[in-house]
Amino acid sequence: MKSILFFLYFLVLTSCASFSDRMIRQDKVSLKENDLKELEGTYELFPDLEYDKKGQPQSITSEDSKKTFNLNYFVSTKDKKYDYSDKYSVTVKIIDINRIRFITQKNNVKIDSVDLGGKLRSGLFYLDNKFLKRNGIPYLAGGYTHHKTRIGLSKNNGLMVNYAYDNSGALLLIIGAGSSYNLGYHYKRIQE
Repeated sequence: MKSILFFLYFLVLTSCASFSDRMIRQDKVSLKENDLKELEGTYELFPDLEYDKKGQPQSITSEDSKKTFNLNYFVSTKDKKYDYSDKYSVTVKIIDINRIRFITQKNNVKIDSVDLGGKLRSGLFYLDNKFLKRNGIPYLAGGYTHHKTRIGLSKNNGLMVNYAYDNSGALLLIIGAGSSYNLGYHYKRIQE
């Protein structure tokens, strides 16, 4: 009986959103604590490349895809839409070893700022903007939605974003459903 309760407790408190290292491994620069300042810089708000499951960068040609997966989609809790024809940028500032600031600008005028905590692990900065929402009692009569983000530096000095998402659940541990995926995007550094 104790093992069944432990199993149910484990299922309720855990989630399966996990990052895919394969997606970004080939283009990633492994950062150390003293290298974290290398993330500082100004980047385009809209991605120029998407990493496929094998880690190959693919050019993004769809304007809708660029707008949807703008950098703020992964770091901000505000759901804002940005006009692709305007000149937007995001400046990344390292506040300290566990804190980072994202400043969004339109035509070089600040329009938004987000400070996030995080931790440097495995050469990437894991943002503390994880989201976990439980619906009902997971795996008995419900499920959960979970997503998280990590950022890093690419070999061409751009900003890499890796996003993991999981939405799953079940009814009495038998009938299960859900989806999970990883996204990888590259944001070009703006040379000033």
